[in-house]
Amino acid sequence: MSAIQIEALRQQMKVMADMAAGQLQANKPEVTDGGKDFATALQNAVLAVNQAQNNAQSNVQDFSSGKSGMSLEEVMVSVQKANLSFQAMIAVRNRLVEAYKEVTNLQV
Repeated sequence: MSAIQIEALRQQMKVMADMAAGQLQANKPEVTDGGKDFATALQNAVLAVNQAQNNAQSNVQDFSSGKSGMSLEEVMVSVQKANLSFQAMIAVRNRLVEAYKEVTNLQV
């Protein structure tokens, strides 16, 4: 993983954590990647989490079969990165579900 990819993943995780904590303000949207809409940003985040999970699984399989020159530490770091990104995605999903329920319960 290059430094640019790591920085992009770190920024995505920060945005997800802020969203989960309710710290992103509706009147001050954070524009990333040239102003993409929310659905695209969410889709890209889910795809990034999926890619991290797939990479971690591949690293574990390669390490256990002896195909990879990776150390155990590198494999464990990739698994933990995938785990953290998945947990952040779950937190964002939970916040979105809560927000949806609040909107559907609004009295017009």
